[in-house]
Amino acid sequence: MSRAPALRKLLAVEPLYPDEIFEVMGGHRLHVLQAIAELKRAGELQMPGGPKHFRCRYRLTAPARATAFGGAHA
Repeated sequence: MSRAPALRKLLAVEPLYPDEIFEVMGGHRLHVLQAIAELKRAGELQMPGGPKHFRCRYRLTAPARATAFGGAHA
């Protein structure tokens, strides 16, 4: 079961730093990394500063935020 929907909802509420994502999501780090990768592949995740910059906040694109909680465009 993918953790991407939970991560999508979390990031729709507030952009987070990578370490904050791991702390809030809990569970196995690999599963959280897979959820991040899934959102990246779908083009729903923005990482200002690039993925190698540790202190950048991950945030959703505007269309992803609109559909995170089953919005009108879901």
